Amino acid sequence: MLHILNEPPYSEAAQQMLSTASAGDSVLLIEDAVQAVLHSDWQGWRAVGEQIFLLKEDAASRGLLFLAATTGAKVVDMDGFVALTEQHANIISWY
Repeated sequence: MLHILNEPPYSEAAQQMLSTASAGDSVLLIEDAVQAVLHSDWQGWRAVGEQIFLLKEDAASRGLLFLAATTGAKVVDMDGFVALTEQHANIISWY
Protein backbone atom coordinates (compact mmCIF):
# COMPACT_ATOMS: atom_id res chain seq x y z
CA MET A 1 0.00 0.00 0.00
CA LEU A 2 1.15 3.55 -0.74
CA HIS A 3 0.30 6.23 1.81
CA ILE A 4 0.53 9.80 0.54
CA LEU A 5 0.77 12.32 3.37
CA ASN A 6 0.55 16.07 2.83
CA GLU A 7 0.17 17.25 6.44
CA PRO A 8 2.99 18.00 8.93
CA PRO A 9 4.50 14.99 10.73
CA TYR A 10 2.73 15.60 14.04
CA SER A 11 -0.69 16.35 12.57
CA GLU A 12 -3.78 14.26 13.19
CA ALA A 13 -3.60 12.99 9.59
CA ALA A 14 -0.01 11.82 10.14
CA GLN A 15 -0.96 10.03 13.35
CA GLN A 16 -3.88 8.30 11.62
CA MET A 17 -1.63 7.28 8.76
CA LEU A 18 0.94 5.80 11.13
CA SER A 19 -1.74 3.86 12.97
CA THR A 20 -2.73 2.10 9.76
CA ALA A 21 0.65 1.73 8.01
CA SER A 22 2.18 -1.70 8.24
CA ALA A 23 5.39 -3.46 7.27
CA GLY A 24 5.90 -3.41 3.53
CA ASP A 25 3.91 -0.23 3.01
CA SER A 26 5.43 2.85 1.41
CA VAL A 27 4.92 6.46 2.48
CA LEU A 28 5.30 9.45 0.18
CA LEU A 29 5.70 12.76 1.99
CA ILE A 30 4.49 15.72 -0.04
CA GLU A 31 3.72 19.38 0.64
CA ASP A 32 3.96 20.14 4.40
CA ALA A 33 4.71 16.51 5.25
CA VAL A 34 8.28 16.97 4.00
CA GLN A 35 8.86 18.83 7.28
CA ALA A 36 9.38 15.38 8.79
CA VAL A 37 13.06 15.70 7.84
CA LEU A 38 13.30 18.31 10.62
CA HIS A 39 12.19 15.75 13.20
CA SER A 40 14.52 12.79 13.59
CA ASP A 41 12.31 11.56 16.44
CA TRP A 42 9.20 11.30 14.24
CA GLN A 43 7.64 7.88 14.73
CA GLY A 44 7.35 7.36 10.97
CA TRP A 45 11.10 6.86 10.58
CA ARG A 46 10.88 3.78 12.81
CA ALA A 47 7.44 2.58 11.75
CA VAL A 48 8.02 2.54 8.00
CA GLY A 49 11.79 2.91 7.70
CA GLU A 50 13.36 2.56 4.29
CA GLN A 51 10.07 2.89 2.44
CA ILE A 52 9.66 6.63 3.07
CA PHE A 53 9.94 8.90 0.07
CA LEU A 54 10.12 12.70 -0.14
CA LEU A 55 8.83 14.64 -3.10
CA LYS A 56 11.89 16.53 -4.34
CA GLU A 57 10.03 19.63 -5.51
CA ASP A 58 8.27 20.13 -2.17
CA ALA A 59 11.41 19.54 -0.11
CA ALA A 60 13.41 21.92 -2.33
CA SER A 61 10.77 24.66 -2.17
CA ARG A 62 10.95 24.54 1.63
CA GLY A 63 14.75 24.49 1.76
CA LEU A 64 14.79 20.97 3.20
CA LEU A 65 16.25 18.92 0.38
CA PHE A 66 19.72 18.84 1.95
CA LEU A 67 18.29 17.16 5.07
CA ALA A 68 16.85 14.20 3.21
CA ALA A 69 20.12 12.27 3.42
CA THR A 70 20.16 12.57 7.22
CA THR A 71 16.83 10.75 7.52
CA GLY A 72 17.39 7.95 5.06
CA ALA A 73 14.34 9.01 3.08
CA LYS A 74 14.51 8.46 -0.64
CA VAL A 75 13.95 11.54 -2.78
CA VAL A 76 11.69 11.21 -5.81
CA ASP A 77 10.71 13.74 -8.43
CA MET A 78 7.30 13.91 -10.12
CA ASP A 79 8.22 10.98 -12.39
CA GLY A 80 9.11 9.01 -9.26
CA PHE A 81 5.76 9.97 -7.73
CA VAL A 82 3.99 8.54 -10.76
CA ALA A 83 6.16 5.41 -10.64
CA LEU A 84 5.21 4.84 -6.99
CA THR A 85 1.53 5.05 -7.83
CA GLU A 86 2.04 2.55 -10.63
CA GLN A 87 3.83 0.13 -8.28
CA HIS A 88 1.05 0.05 -5.68
CA ALA A 89 -2.42 -1.37 -6.25
CA ASN A 90 -3.78 0.43 -3.17
CA ILE A 91 -3.20 4.12 -2.43
CA ILE A 92 -4.46 6.20 0.48
CA SER A 93 -4.08 9.97 0.66
CA TRP A 94 -3.91 11.52 4.12
CA TYR A 95 -4.80 15.21 4.37
